[in-house]
Amino acid sequence: MKILPTIGPETIKLKNLKFLLSRSDFVRLNSSHNSIIWHKNSIKKIKKIKPSSVILVDFPGVKPRTDNKKEISIKKNDLISFSYKKKGTKTIPITKPLPIIKKNAYFTLDDGKIIFKTVSHHKNEIIGKSLNNYKIRPKKGLNIPGSVYDDVNQQKIYLKFFNIFKKSKLDAVGLSFVQNKKIILKLKKKFPKIILVSKIENSEGLKNADEISKYSDVVMIDRGDLSAEIGDAKLYDAILKISNFTKKYGKPLIMATENLETMYRDSRPTKNDIISLGFADQVQSDIIMLSEETAISKNWKSIFNWLNKFLKSNKLNKHDVPDDTNIFWNAVDTIRDFPLVVFTKKGLMLSKIFKKNVRNKVFIFTDTIKTKSISNFYNNATCLLTKKFDNKNINKFYYSYLKKYKNLIFKNNNKAFLITISFPKKGATANSLSLLNKKDI
Repeated sequence: MKILPTIGPETIKLKNLKFLLSRSDFVRLNSSHNSIIWHKNSIKKIKKIKPSSVILVDFPGVKPRTDNKKEISIKKNDLISFSYKKKGTKTIPITKPLPIIKKNAYFTLDDGKIIFKTVSHHKNEIIGKSLNNYKIRPKKGLNIPGSVYDDVNQQKIYLKFFNIFKKSKLDAVGLSFVQNKKIILKLKKKFPKIILVSKIENSEGLKNADEISKYSDVVMIDRGDLSAEIGDAKLYDAILKISNFTKKYGKPLIMATENLETMYRDSRPTKNDIISLGFADQVQSDIIMLSEETAISKNWKSIFNWLNKFLKSNKLNKHDVPDDTNIFWNAVDTIRDFPLVVFTKKGLMLSKIFKKNVRNKVFIFTDTIKTKSISNFYNNATCLLTKKFDNKNINKFYYSYLKKYKNLIFKNNNKAFLITISFPKKGATANSLSLLNKKDI
């Protein structure tokens, strides 16, 4: 698995940013926190240090957040109102209207950490009794189990943020609270060069996880919001369901939220943290995302270094997803331990290669920026940008790059396999498999 660090106040500092960018091909920014100007300046700073870095910016969805400017202390059994555009001494303002609320006994803040028993709710207000003493920091998300969000408003917010960042060099966008394929298809058509990362975070998204996985470029499981929206007891089965759909379509999978949050205060992770990382590996996650761990924690460097070392030293056995009837890709799947080399423009063959959760090292050559960027999301891939493919002399073109990167491709083996397209036609993925010998290149 690879590490996706979130850049925040702690890691935007030049020295810290250089450290992370030298160890990661991509970074994440969360536009729900900090100002828009901060994010735009951060993007410029990242691209200046490492132009090839893939930047993922999470766009907020329609989930309301608390709009308090300072930390608020509340006591057990306090009756607190969370309201959109209503004021009061026991009212905490929220940033957006409430979703469609189904009957439920509890609602939470901060990924389920702050719990309220539901007393009543109206169009733009929900009142709850605090189950403990809490401190509510600014901008904490409000989760109401079983709620359904307005897709029209969701789309308006996405388009607003696409417009805000239109002059910024974004490579990928995280779409919060995706509930179905409709928004994904619309955004793909409008922004074909942007990688769309769908975040499955509520009951509606879980219900439509199959179609969301099929049409997204990348899928993210946000365990914090998801558990708060569907209930902790259902989280394990939900992760299995989403990961199975994601790998069914050969898409990269990001495991997010609280992966190593206990290392905020401790120098070592707990046993539960380690088991959780192992579970993420077993469900074939490509990426472990660090959120507050690298955004605001003073221990960000220790956390990143520990995880990097752990992932390198704990390669767990992989389990293949169910087979299909495609004889060519079944043949590719029989190759073990040898590098795979592919030349692809639009990356159509990548989902086929990674559908089987290939353990091989994969070298991807492409002349398309989006394909190069999305390749970074796969755990065992190295992508190299080429000149425009010379289709008239394609074999010569292939050979020139094989020779140029010979030492990289054959670093640990004397043989590799080249996957290409013979007699190409529209929509073709690959149909030719060749054995490469290092001495012949």
